[in-house]
Amino acid sequence: MERTEFKAHISEQYNRNLEDLFNQVLEMGGMVEKQLDNALEAIKCNDLPLAKNIKVLDKIVNKEEMEINRLCASVLARQQPTASDLRLIIIAIRIAVDLERMGDESVNAAKLAIKIADSDYRCESIPGYLGLIEIATCATEMLKKSLNAFSRLDLSEIADIIDDEERMDIALKTATQSVLQGFNSTNIPPEYLIEMIYALRAAERITDHAVNIAESVVYLVEGQDIRNMDSDKLADF
Repeated sequence: MERTEFKAHISEQYNRNLEDLFNQVLEMGGMVEKQLDNALEAIKCNDLPLAKNIKVLDKIVNKEEMEINRLCASVLARQQPTASDLRLIIIAIRIAVDLERMGDESVNAAKLAIKIADSDYRCESIPGYLGLIEIATCATEMLKKSLNAFSRLDLSEIADIIDDEERMDIALKTATQSVLQGFNSTNIPPEYLIEMIYALRAAERITDHAVNIAESVVYLVEGQDIRNMDSDKLADF
């Protein structure tokens, strides 16, 4: 499937609307990428202003989701989309929801840096820190891969994205266990350990949403819903 298929309509306005929809999703994805990058940097550098700025970005991301919904409604109301065009509208709405929730989870992860800023501790002193960096870094890469797949209508990295998510499930368990052990083996106040668990879970949820986006791209390109597909069939992508 080529992206040019969405520009082959007789109506120039229809072509522009579909192109706008593509671009709006990618623009929103870029904003969420920035949120993830900032959250990771804020945690690494204990950067309080950067952590707080993620909330500001989140308001913009939320508006982007509303704009995508408006564009989809406009195409549905004024055109009569069929087949691949209709799939594009459906997955644009789905991806926008996943991106919006990724933004929310970025805010949740960054709360660790905000919480620690009022203490004598640093993020790297909290058990689970290395796991958090690993998961957050992987989540950022997974989002980039998913958006590239959408932009190019290319499924070559879909299996990698799904494999990455499964690895991060294991990384979450390991990191959470490290934090739980910290309740008995360190003098770090429990409130900071609990905040680390929240941050870990937020980062792992971002990987879940990246997989959702990848699955939406498969539906757009192949017309197949792989959300409940077994691992053997997923290996074909």
